[in-house]
Amino acid sequence: MDNFWKRFKFYGFGFGMGIMIIYAMFGTRSCISPNEHKMQELVFQHFELSKKAKCKLTCLKINEYILKIQLRHFEVNYDLSSVHKQPCGEYFIQPKKGFETQYNFKLVALDCDTITKINDINIVTTNTCNCN
Repeated sequence: MDNFWKRFKFYGFGFGMGIMIIYAMFGTRSCISPNEHKMQELVFQHFELSKKAKCKLTCLKINEYILKIQLRHFEVNYDLSSVHKQPCGEYFIQPKKGFETQYNFKLVALDCDTITKINDINIVTTNTCNCN
């Protein structure tokens, strides 16, 4: 019985060390898709909106902060995007499946280093918005 407790302590020490090594290597990483990662990156960067985009946000009755919150329900359409375009990558942002009816707009975001530029917002439904 004495031999069992020695082995149990030895096993417990090794198991604890293994858990600490695994935590040190992987930390608090989460399992998110590259699409979700890109959306997080675009949202957390500084936003630069053109006058036309600000006007269309006003027509949609939302502001920049609400837009950032709503972008949680959007995704990048890589088929339409030009991610290697110079000087800024171009990302077509659209609502995720299931949110198309809730959000009536799509947009193009330019990823310029640490700035997300939005030049225009495409309002899908008919809206009497005179932004030129």
